Amino acid sequence: MSIERLKELFGNQEAILELVQLESGELALRNAGSETEPLVTIQFNEEVRTLLGENTPLVAQSMIQAALVGLLEKQVNEWQAEVVDEKPKFMS
Repeated sequence: MSIERLKELFGNQEAILELVQLESGELALRNAGSETEPLVTIQFNEEVRTLLGENTPLVAQSMIQAALVGLLEKQVNEWQAEVVDEKPKFMS
């Protein structure tokens, strides 16, 4: 996913996201104050929810943060590859 696509999803470059619990019990990441379809949903089964207890939202938040960091690292690596892979104008 490109930065441009992320901007389309978030509406602008400086998005405020919130992690909320839906009526179904799923945790959802969405634009703050938005009632539109979530960007991401995470669902834990009952056994895992029991195991995590009140830490369930914290685990979901960590999962989302890890995904965003991975996405940003991938994008940075692609930008660097584009620069490194260019042929030099002059050979020495």
